[in-house]
Amino acid sequence: MKGRIRGAIVGCVLVGLLSLGCTGAPAAAPKAAPEATTIRIAKQPGLGYLSLIVMREKKLVEKYAPGVQVQWNELTSGPAIRDAIIAGQLDVGSGGVGPFIQAWAKGVKWRAAGSMNDMPLFLNTNKPEISSLKDFKPGDKIAMPAPGSIQHVTMQMAAEKELGDPKALDGSVVAMAHPDALQALIAKADIVGHFTSPPFQYDELKNPGIKRILNSYEVVGGPHTFNLAWMNEEFKEKNPKLYQAFVDALKEATELINSSPEESARIYVEGEKVKNTPEDILAQIKSDGIRFTMTPNGLMKYAEFMQRTGTIEKAPSSWKELVFENIQNEAGS
Repeated sequence: MKGRIRGAIVGCVLVGLLSLGCTGAPAAAPKAAPEATTIRIAKQPGLGYLSLIVMREKKLVEKYAPGVQVQWNELTSGPAIRDAIIAGQLDVGSGGVGPFIQAWAKGVKWRAAGSMNDMPLFLNTNKPEISSLKDFKPGDKIAMPAPGSIQHVTMQMAAEKELGDPKALDGSVVAMAHPDALQALIAKADIVGHFTSPPFQYDELKNPGIKRILNSYEVVGGPHTFNLAWMNEEFKEKNPKLYQAFVDALKEATELINSSPEESARIYVEGEKVKNTPEDILAQIKSDGIRFTMTPNGLMKYAEFMQRTGTIEKAPSSWKELVFENIQNEAGS
C-alpha cells in the first residue's frame, strides 16, 4: 500500500513538473495577438455622415488610439460598403438600415457600434403631374443609391400602403449616387424622381419645379435611424482597444455636433468641399426631425417589414441583436 501511495505521489510530482515546463515556475500565458495598426473606414456623401466627417477632420480615432493609421474611403451606397466589408476590404462601414439588416439576416457576423443620426428622407420629383406614388408611369425612373438601400425599403413600405404591392415600383429604380442624381433631377435628365437624403433633398427643393412627394417619417410612422456604423464581430474581438477608440471617437463627434453645430457645419463644408455655405448646413442640422445620436431608432420596424415582404428570411427578436454591447442599454428600438 505504501509503495502504491509513494508511486502515486511521484506520478503527481512528475505531472506537476511537466506542467511547469520543468522550470519550477508556472507556464506563461500565451500573449494576446497584437491589435491592428490600421483601421479602414468607409462613408458615403451627405450630411448623414457628419459624425464620421468630424471624426476624420479632427482626427478623433487617432486621439483615442495613438499610432493607429486611419484610412478613409468613400463609396456611393450602403450595399457597396457592405460588400466591401464582407470581402475584407474595409473594417468599419456606414450606411442605411436596409443593407445592414439584409446582410445580418443572411448570416454576416456583424453588428452596429452605434447609430449616427435620425433623419427624414425625401422622395422628390421634377414632374408636375406627380403628386403621389400612384402617379408614376411605366418608364419613369426613380434614382436612389442602390436597390436594397434604406430609400428602396422605405419606398416599398410606401408602395404597400398606397399601391397594395411593396414591389410595385421596383422596376422604376435606378442606382445613382446622390450628387449625380441631384444634378439629373434639376436638369430633368433621365430621372423624374430622386429618393435622397440631406443635404441633397433640401438643395433640390430650392429649385423651381421640384417638389417633395414623400417623407420617410410619414411612411415609417415617426423618426427613425438613417445611418449606422457597423463592423464584423471578428474585428471587434481581435481589436478591443481599437474598437473602443472608434466608439469613443464617435461619441465625441456626436457630442460636438450637438454642442457646437456652427463648428460642425463649417467642418462639413470645408471637409467635404461642397458648394453649400456653413449657414445653409447649419440650418439643416437644426431643422425639425434631424437628430444626431448613437441610439438606434426604428430598426425593428424595418426588419419586420423586410421579413414580412420576403426581403429577408429572418428578423431579430430585438433590436439589441443588431448592435454591440456598448449601446444595448440605450432606449433604442
